[in-house]
Amino acid sequence: MTDYSRFFRLLRFVFVGGSSGFLYLVFVFVLVDVLGIQVTLASTLVCIAAAGYNYLMHYHWTFASDAPHGKVLVRYLLMIAGAVLINGLIVHFGTMFSTIHYLVIQFVAALALACWSLSVSSLWVFRQRS
Repeated sequence: MTDYSRFFRLLRFVFVGGSSGFLYLVFVFVLVDVLGIQVTLASTLVCIAAAGYNYLMHYHWTFASDAPHGKVLVRYLLMIAGAVLINGLIVHFGTMFSTIHYLVIQFVAALALACWSLSVSSLWVFRQRS
């Protein structure tokens, strides 16, 4: 893969992640402030729901993977399980031990998830066949 194609793959990843992140924050806000759902539960539900959008966009567009869906989907779900755990821990302890607004803590969690997702997706989940 050339540096040029890596750069555009990174831009696609940022676009998918940015659009997903924006929707993520909006839905967490709606669930918590409009519907009154507890913050950690709302955040976890939205994290899981965003997984489908991200999988399809990354498989077909960001990474243009040629690996079979069955193999990739299992890897992706394992990566998402790690993401849900990371997100839950950051939001739970961030809201439990600080007075920072929950959306700021969720933003920090989203940044951590972006780093996790890019690393694991590139190196393992959507890795191209050699």
